[in-house]
Amino acid sequence: MGKVKADDIFLFVQVVEAGSFAKVAQQLEITNSVVSKRIGRLESALNMQLLYRTTRKLSLTDGGRTLYEKAKLAKVALQDAQDAVTGYSDNLSGTIRLSVPSVSASVLINQALAEFTQQYPDINIDLVVADHFVDMLEEGFDLAIRTGELADSSLIARRLVDSDWVLVASPEYLRHNGVPQHSRQLQYHNCLTYKYESSGADTWRLAVNGIDYYERVSGNFQANNLLSLKTAVLSGVGIAYLPKVAVHEELNAQSLVELLPDYETKQVGIFAVYPNMRQPDQKLKLLIEHLRDMYQQHQHWFIRQKKS
Repeated sequence: MGKVKADDIFLFVQVVEAGSFAKVAQQLEITNSVVSKRIGRLESALNMQLLYRTTRKLSLTDGGRTLYEKAKLAKVALQDAQDAVTGYSDNLSGTIRLSVPSVSASVLINQALAEFTQQYPDINIDLVVADHFVDMLEEGFDLAIRTGELADSSLIARRLVDSDWVLVASPEYLRHNGVPQHSRQLQYHNCLTYKYESSGADTWRLAVNGIDYYERVSGNFQANNLLSLKTAVLSGVGIAYLPKVAVHEELNAQSLVELLPDYETKQVGIFAVYPNMRQPDQKLKLLIEHLRDMYQQHQHWFIRQKKS
């Protein structure tokens, strides 16, 4: 076995995460042949093949998969050490890769990040807007904004705010179809459903005096994006169950009407999460606190007005 170079191992991790030699070559501003030679050198030093190469994609051998799982942990630990030292410097720099749901991005996060980058111009923000749960370690995210129950014990969470959901419809829809007075009447309405609803897309949970009602609903519009549902409900298509923050402006303008106001609706926490294997450096701590301050300042957007 030859001498294994740590830089070659970290290059191997980059290749696996990028999925191609060409992408890594572009990132590092080197040629494809240099990347290929260094991976070949690593395979020779370890005396094993790490990657299957085809014209379309790369895939890991069993040995390659084992090396990748161990090496990516070492890469994160090395980055943590570098970030910890950087944190002592007055000149904060580096990149924060962040995953955010579409509603959070459009309502608050985009503005918060713009202000943050103005305040810390040497910190780079790599924002990915995605409504599905990303694998933070696998996809290389430093931070994610998530709502609801956090079952993943590999993550550390900082609560930003609590978020109420509301049943809404347009005045036009209600004029033509009537206003439901009881949750069971929802079955007679065109209900627009969200594919990522935790209780199931066709089941809406409401409550009165502590008694839960799980209403089965149906309709002709389903989406995996809350903003698409908002557009449909504004167009008079039907009734939707949405985060209040997504429709707070429309409720104030009366272009949407809140339904069944005497019912308790679901409330979920909104969290900033990061892997527990990674100690947050100074720039990540600053961003989390900046986001929490922004959410707290606009808490009234998220919470329903309680009836007296």
